Parts: sequence; C-alpha cells; structure tokens
Amino acid sequence: MLTVLKITNEKSCGISRRLLSILKPYQIKTEIRKCGDVEINYIDYILRRGNIKYDKLYNCCIGKRKTILCDKKISLEGSRLKRFTGINFKKIMLDNFICDILKKADIEPTKIKISYYDPNAENPALAEDLLSYCTDLTVVSDMPRFYENESERIAEKCGAIFTVSNDISALCQCDILIAPTIIKKALPTVSSNIIFTVCPPSAPVSGNIITDYYCELPRKYIPFVDDTLDGMYLLAGLYSLCGINSLASLIPHSCGGSGIKYTTDEIVRIIKNKYQ
Repeated sequence: MLTVLKITNEKSCGISRRLLSILKPYQIKTEIRKCGDVEINYIDYILRRGNIKYDKLYNCCIGKRKTILCDKKISLEGSRLKRFTGINFKKIMLDNFICDILKKADIEPTKIKISYYDPNAENPALAEDLLSYCTDLTVVSDMPRFYENESERIAEKCGAIFTVSNDISALCQCDILIAPTIIKKALPTVSSNIIFTVCPPSAPVSGNIITDYYCELPRKYIPFVDDTLDGMYLLAGLYSLCGINSLASLIPHSCGGSGIKYTTDEIVRIIKNKYQ
C-alpha cells in the first residue's frame, strides 16, 4: 500500500474561519482508493491554525509504510515519517531513455563521444549498454578500480572497452554527459554539452541539463493521479514500494529540465545535429 499526504492550508482572517480554527485547528481526512491489487491511502491534513501535528499523521500510518509520497515543499523534519524520493525509478527511466534515443539517432559509434559520471559505482550496467552506441566512452568514478575490472570483464565478453578515470577533468572531452546520480561537484562542462541526470545539480554545471523523464501512464493507474500526485512520482512509488516490476520496462516519450521539455524526436534531432 502507498500512502499519499496532502496538506490543505485553510488559515484565514475571516471571523467564521477564526472561530473554526479555535474549535478545530486541524482536520484529517483519509480515503483508500483501489485499482486491481494496489491500494493507495490518501491523507488530507487540513491545517487551520498552528503547526502540523505529526503524531496525528503518524497514527494514520500505523500498520502501513512510514515512507510516504508527498510534495517536496512539505517538511517532515521532526516526524517519524520519511518522504519517498523516487530516485531509483528515475535512474531506470534515464537508462531506458538514453538507450532508446541513441538507438534512434543511429550515429556511427566511432563519431560519438560520451562521458559517464558515476562517482560511487552505483550504476555499472548502463556503462556496458552505452558501448553498443559509442566506441569513445569515458567513465569517471571515485572507484576507478571497480570500473577497471568492469572494463576488463566487458572486453573479454564482447571486445569493447572504455576509458576509466578518477579525474573529473576527463569529463570535458564529450558531447553527451550521463550522470545517474545527484551531481554534487562542479563539473568542467560547457553550454553545448547535453547532460542527462536525475536531479538538478547542487553544484555549478554548464550545459543543457535534463533531469526528468516522462512515460505514458498505464490506463489502470490514471484514476490515482490528481493535483496531489504526479504521474511519474506515482509510477516510482508503485515500482519501488509495491513491487510492480513490469514498470521498469517503460520507455519515456519525452524529457525535460529547467522548464524546458523535449519529445524523443526533438532530443534525437539535437544529438544528430552535433554530428552533421
């Protein structure tokens, strides 16, 4: 079961509202919605006065997961609840999207230069997948020995190799940078680089930065989506918290970041233009 939290602010200066806020400073409404084998516990915390009473929210989650879906603006600090980030599912969507657009771009592998930034060696599988589309791949990691072993393994398996470095400056020799992690260090990129990652960088990074990937929502999950719950966030919750593993095969139809959105065809065109 998923738990979704919404905070409705009803603080007001009207006399009737003030009186209600004194008598009833908050109200909690809950609703269970079902779709097949999936249940979602919707909690609407109506705040009229004072601060959120997290112990009351926690009581609504007894017997349920304490990792909940909610807006990033809702602070759960000091509570026994944790906000679900959905980052792992986004990494999978990044992987699927990258492989799809590189296949559609159909660029001669010897022409394309890709850098792969994976500081903690958390996503080695994508590095191997990229070798199907690129012969000039540089992997930068704080765990170079791990990736050196990976490079040797892949070379024995299929003859393909990639360059390994623990020097961030090695990232600059590329057209496309892929970072399936939160970028916490300033990177030596330029405005012409296309950067595929999973969150807005927390350090200075130049380039066309893509952070979001959008799929068509399976019809049976559409009733779950409303102004409280974004479709991709819902899919992430269903995959990670409800074990709907089939969602990992979805291929995004578009991507975006910093208020800009691209269809698959548009981003393929941008990549192909680099090699014309």
